[in-house]
Order: sequence, then structure tokens, then C-alpha cells
Amino acid sequence: MKSIKVLMFPIMFMTLACNGDDGTPDPRPNTLAQDIENIIKPMVDDKTTVGAAVGIVKPGGAKEMFFYGEKNKGQSDIPDENTLFEIGSITKTMTATVLAEMVLNSEIILDDAVEDYLPEIENFPNYNGEKITFKHLANHTSSLPRLPGNLTDGNFDERQPYLNYTKEMMFDFLDGYNLPRPVGSEEEYSNLATGLLGYVLAKIKGKSLAVLFEEIIFDELNMAGACSVIPSEYSNIAEPYDEHRNPVSIWDMSEATLGAGGVKASLKDMLLFLEANMGKGSSGLIETLELTHENTQTLNVPFTVGLAWNNIYKAEDNTTLTWHNGGTAGSVSVIGFIKELDMGFVLLFNTEIVDRTGQNLIELAKGIEVIEAMKRH
Repeated sequence: MKSIKVLMFPIMFMTLACNGDDGTPDPRPNTLAQDIENIIKPMVDDKTTVGAAVGIVKPGGAKEMFFYGEKNKGQSDIPDENTLFEIGSITKTMTATVLAEMVLNSEIILDDAVEDYLPEIENFPNYNGEKITFKHLANHTSSLPRLPGNLTDGNFDERQPYLNYTKEMMFDFLDGYNLPRPVGSEEEYSNLATGLLGYVLAKIKGKSLAVLFEEIIFDELNMAGACSVIPSEYSNIAEPYDEHRNPVSIWDMSEATLGAGGVKASLKDMLLFLEANMGKGSSGLIETLELTHENTQTLNVPFTVGLAWNNIYKAEDNTTLTWHNGGTAGSVSVIGFIKELDMGFVLLFNTEIVDRTGQNLIELAKGIEVIEAMKRH
């Protein structure tokens, strides 16, 4: 949900010394576990994050999970496979999954005008008569802003910035809003657009988006811990912390914002979601998920967007990294996979991560480091 600035630059690894064949020190870790530990553990040691959970799917389908730090600062309780983390904007890929399922079921068409389903908004935004479609909402080319201008009106609570943003407030903002550019002409990452998408899909189905997530995704993939609101009796939670390692609130969402970033899930849950997106298993969602990966806009090749998912094409080896990240006031998450290499990863942190220069940590690069480690082993 938060602005995650992705920077790409070389990162020095801490490595374990061992001997090479010629007797000289070999700086490369001799196991994948050591390699991943050298990527993630320093972030715990230097207090960049309180805790972390990393999961990988290796070629052939084998899975491994790694856990570091603490769920609760100072309590020495290491996260486990069932610990719930906020996944932030990775939720957008789940909203896109609901969209794709409805498209494949012929309930809607990607190029349908969204305004046709919201007659209660008298002057729905358009650009010289060009209408916003479901595809535009999902691939961030709707020309709607990142956040609505009235987000902080009414009962705004900075600890829960999205919880009190109602559908009525969203309607008020959209009614008569002037789009700054032609629809489909430029990518502008928009929590508003994806929140609106989730709301409209739920309205069409006559069920809440939270229920649609459960019925279409969580139940189908056996994601037993995944939820929109953590049950009060559940205690295995990675408590979130800000960049100064102060505790912050877990974000809950309204019906107008849930689609943009409200899901909480465990590493076990997210690996099931990852595997399904990689085409593994017998899930009935495989075709649906494949539709979400297909490029729907190519404004910044080789960086393209499907339905929420980002794709980065690498010409050197003819591979595509499909990925998404997420951030809240107290979490960072990343998920990605390369189908051509049959490998993928999930990274979950319970801290708002920034580096020592004050910029957001290059969490995508950490994911790429994990992929590179998998290639080495």
C-alpha cells in the first residue's frame, strides 16, 4: 500500500569462507540455506527488521522455509510457517484473481466500462468520453490518482488510514473528478483504482470482497490462515513495527479499500498462492491465475503489467520475473517467480524497512538476490 521505491544497484553479500578446489578461500556459501541466511539475517542483526520469513519453491517443486528474528520485539519468539504477516499490496494480485475468475465465467468483460456498474455516481470520471474499464483499474492506467484527495476527511485515523474510508466518500471523490490524461496512456500506481475494483466486483457478485477472497482463493488453495481481519483469538501474529522499530497497528480496511491491500497471511499460505501462480498442483485456479499474468499494457518495456502483476523481461536468458510487493506502516512483503526456471520466492518482514540513507529498502532486489542464490545452488 505504501510507496515502495524500487532501486537496483549491486549489493555486497556477507559470505561464509570455505576452501575451493585449489585450496584458496571460496567466498561462496556451500548451501542454499547459508546463502539465503547471508542475505536476510544481516537485516535482523543490524535492526533493519524485527523479524522475517522467507519461502522458496525450487525447480521440481520442493519447498523450503527460513525464519529469522522475532514476531514480537524482545520476546525471542521466532516466526513460523503459520505466523500471520500483513502482505499489503500483494492483495492487489488477489483482487485481480477475483476479476480474472469473473471474466472467465463470463460475468464481466475486461473492457467493460466500470461506470456501467456504478449508476449511483452521476458523473463518473472519463477523458473526453473515453471510459475507464476493469482492465484499466487492474493495470494502473485508469488515470485515477494513487490516493483519493478526501482520504483524510471525516473520521480519519492515521493509525488506520484506510479503515474509515467509506464507499460514500469514494463516490464523492469520483463524482466529477477530472482525469489528468487519456485513459490507458500512462501508468500511475493507484490504491484508489484497485480499491474501487474490489468494491465493484463485490457489488456485482452480491458478496463482500472478503468473502470472495475466501471462496475463490483461500478455500480453493487451502490457505487456512489467510484473512482480511485477524480473528481475535488468533495469537500467532508478526506484530508490525515502523522504521524505528516502534509498534504500529495492523491495518484493517473498509469495503472501498480492501482490494488494495488488506489481506494477512502466513508464509505457508503465501507459498500455496505462489505455487498455484507457478502452475503447480491441481487447483482449479490455474487458468484464472495465468490470465492475471498476461501483459495488458507495455508502456515501459521490458517492464510490463498484467492484471496487477508486474513482469520484468530479461532478454539475456529469455526469462520473465513476475512479481509484486507490498508495504504497510509496519511491514514489507515481496512475491515473485520465473516460470521458465521453475522457481519462486516469498519474503515477509514485520517492519517498515528503510535503508540508512532514508530511502525505502530495495526489497525487490532482495527477492532477486534470493532468486540468484537459488540459481547458484
